[in-house]
Amino acid sequence: MEKYAVALAGGGSKGIYQIGAWKALDEMGIEFEAVTGTSIGAINGAFMIQGDLQKACDMWKNLRMDQCVRLPENVELSSDNLLDRQHAGIILREMIRHGGMDQSPMLALLSSYIDPAAIYESSVDYGLCTFSLRNRSSLKIWKQDIPGERFFSYLLASSALPLLRQVKLGDDVYLDGGIGDNLPFDMLRRKGFRNIIALDIRGIKNRTIQTDRLRISHICNSLDLGPLLDLSPELMARNFELGYLDAKKTFGLLDGIHYSIPVQDYQHLLTAYDAGVLPGLEQAALLYEMPRDRVYSADEFIRTLRLYRERSVEKYETARKQIDADGIIAAVRNGSLQKLRRMPSGVRLALLMELMSDVKKNGSKWSIPLKFFRDVDLSAEALLHLDS
Repeated sequence: MEKYAVALAGGGSKGIYQIGAWKALDEMGIEFEAVTGTSIGAINGAFMIQGDLQKACDMWKNLRMDQCVRLPENVELSSDNLLDRQHAGIILREMIRHGGMDQSPMLALLSSYIDPAAIYESSVDYGLCTFSLRNRSSLKIWKQDIPGERFFSYLLASSALPLLRQVKLGDDVYLDGGIGDNLPFDMLRRKGFRNIIALDIRGIKNRTIQTDRLRISHICNSLDLGPLLDLSPELMARNFELGYLDAKKTFGLLDGIHYSIPVQDYQHLLTAYDAGVLPGLEQAALLYEMPRDRVYSADEFIRTLRLYRERSVEKYETARKQIDADGIIAAVRNGSLQKLRRMPSGVRLALLMELMSDVKKNGSKWSIPLKFFRDVDLSAEALLHLDS
């Protein structure tokens, strides 16, 4: 089997997505010849070079915020999300008094899980990206140029988010590598690697990857992974599963646009429905907020979609008078979308399906800005096929 070089993006607590993807790659028997990373990607990359997936899973699945930053005495966080508005005062005081939050607990945690000697002895190359404040540019450095006694300092330098204390190395101060390059796959390209797995963590509207004749397998999230520093157990478990499923989809072991379905089952659905219907059904499932962190068989997907649709219709019938559906439809026809955007997606789909039905029945397409609802229109058409 071909070996791959891997580039891992930064993304704070969303980095557990990469560990889920690594689990899938490990099950596929994929081997690495080089790994680069930025911020949390640099930390996850160190685990990958060490070759200990179980240790990485153990650390991530038991991670607490007090293991990442030192909290002031007698201070307890009101949630698992450090960037919650209620914690703004704590963060601000630490930044004013100490130049940022102390990440020494993270240093202690990493020291208990990562063995630098194993990384330096590994035949797999390793590099990371941080940002030099003095030069105002990225520093991309390989393990052979990182002094062994400063390995953990470089890891912290790569992951020094703006709310954390800056890391000083020699005469320079370093900040989070994501400031300059959040996905350092160019480090691999410049070393001549061509089979590259780009393990991204990104907002839905982030940049595209320039392939430059590289053979890139791009594993990235199509679903928002949540806040940058949220360790809520439910969110972490979901993001781990999403990484696992997305990696399998990228390598052709699962299929689906928004949902994960075995390849043969997906082909069965494509055969069962007319062209364009299946993407519409997936879009409808998305609007109904069907869970995406699991694998659906063909029958399970259709059965679950019907169930969510029935629930949504029941909610809509109950809520129709309360939300003044007629008034909202009239407002939408006049171009006002404010109330519509604030609705739960399932209720919004039911209302728009009613509106679309009226538009098509009366042939008055000019009276509604249809261009805003193309996905809903696709979903509505697909659901009509589901009923037939």
